[in-house]
Amino acid sequence: MSVRSRVSAGLACLLVAAGLAVGAAAAPASASTVLCTGYASCLSEGMSASGYAQSANNTKMFWRMYTGHNCTNYAAYRMVKSGLANTRPWTGGSGNASYWGVGMSSITNATPAVGAVAWWKANVPGAGSAGHVAYVEQVISATEVVVSQDSWGGDFAWTRLVKGSSGWPSGFIHFNDVPLTNTALPAVTGTAKVGSVLTSSSGTWTPSAPTIKYQWLAGGVAISGATSSTLTLQLAQQDKPITVRVTASKTGYPTRAVTSAATTAVEPGSITNSAPPAISGTPKVDSTLEVSSGQWKPTPATVTYQWTANGAPIPGAKAATLTADPSLVGKALAVTVTAAKTGYTPVAVTSKPTTSIAAGTFAATPSTITGTPRTGQTLTLHRGRVTPAGGAVAVQWLRGGVAVPGASGSTYQLTAADLGSRIGARLTVTRAGYTTLTSRTPVTWAIKSVPRLKVLTTPGHRRVRFTVTLTASGVSPVSGTVQVRSRGKLLKVLTLRKGTATATITRLAKGSRTFTIRYLASPTVLAAALTRSVRIR
Repeated sequence: MSVRSRVSAGLACLLVAAGLAVGAAAAPASASTVLCTGYASCLSEGMSASGYAQSANNTKMFWRMYTGHNCTNYAAYRMVKSGLANTRPWTGGSGNASYWGVGMSSITNATPAVGAVAWWKANVPGAGSAGHVAYVEQVISATEVVVSQDSWGGDFAWTRLVKGSSGWPSGFIHFNDVPLTNTALPAVTGTAKVGSVLTSSSGTWTPSAPTIKYQWLAGGVAISGATSSTLTLQLAQQDKPITVRVTASKTGYPTRAVTSAATTAVEPGSITNSAPPAISGTPKVDSTLEVSSGQWKPTPATVTYQWTANGAPIPGAKAATLTADPSLVGKALAVTVTAAKTGYTPVAVTSKPTTSIAAGTFAATPSTITGTPRTGQTLTLHRGRVTPAGGAVAVQWLRGGVAVPGASGSTYQLTAADLGSRIGARLTVTRAGYTTLTSRTPVTWAIKSVPRLKVLTTPGHRRVRFTVTLTASGVSPVSGTVQVRSRGKLLKVLTLRKGTATATITRLAKGSRTFTIRYLASPTVLAAALTRSVRIR
């Protein structure tokens, strides 16, 4: 067959390959480089012809191109092997390599892709008069690719091409580019609750290790800014199912996006308590107790309180502090703290209860009584200071330790009924929620009446007669003993009978003499004394 007839069917290309000689020394990264030559040699280095050498002993035509070492037949073989029909995809024109990009101009551009056909126009560097085609095996970057190729009158080879150096393709024909294939969808793990964190895997891709981007969706709508592999669920996502769209990209491959299976609808979040509320303060009446709010995650928007006494709610006790009133004495207090946040289920935690609220106790300074302990006199009570103030104080006057009926004021007038008794007062302080305080004053001396002593002297010959009369308010008659003394000597002891005593003292020397008559007192009457001067005849 003549060269002319072969050209009309699909010219087996003569590979110029930018003037590279097979087996040339390695070129710098900025230059194109032949990586291997020959089916067997390339295969031994892991760069195969994808079965083209064995395809019907390299005698089968693809897309009606010439068999054997031929760039067009090899490129067509790779397209058929990728899944296209063994039917030339364009009509009219020729099968020459130079026509491929022209006939398929709608899918030809300057962007390299794995699985695309690299195309050279006729008579450009890297091609002969019929042009050239090759199969793109790898895209290193937009300016560097690796192709496999066969050539008329030449041999099979893998070549690295660098844009800017001689031999860069005129374009790339995208018949059936190798796709990025997702073999396992991304999977979302975590609990679909407000505040929880969801995590997405990237899925499994062929080829491996693509660049991955994430976009989370709630109810099918993209969540603004949610572009990482994790998502912290917010209130806005409540009641919506969550998916994640994973977009994979890799140089030389078309970008591919897949979407995960949806979660269940996002439920309200759960607030957790890491430290329960605790009550501080002294559990005693009138003391102020305070409760901490506890520690919560996430931080609640509101915290409410309810105090309880022996488990029963205390009406109106809804603050963080509580002053224990008398009604709480003997009861153990606790606080239920409820944490709430929009989008979260409220959580209530109860503190450890206090010990029973103790009754209060009073402290008092001593009370005293002033006044003269005589009948007819008034005694005055001076109350000591009681703390805390506000208690009710009751006074009871005591006679010999026994309550005097009706004697409850701050003063007490002594009467004959008090004679011989010691007077004191008992104070009782009471207040709701407090232990009653009872105290007594010191008692007075025994109450006595003031006597009125009368002495009648009747002098005689070397003698004198004494008539003594003793009266006392409230005492009738006055009893007791009367002494008669003179010049330091006891002359006579008289015993009162019905308040009167008589005695005669004899054998006295003549002249003026002074006598002292002394009443020695009794349990109810004070002592008294008189002095009398008598002239003895």
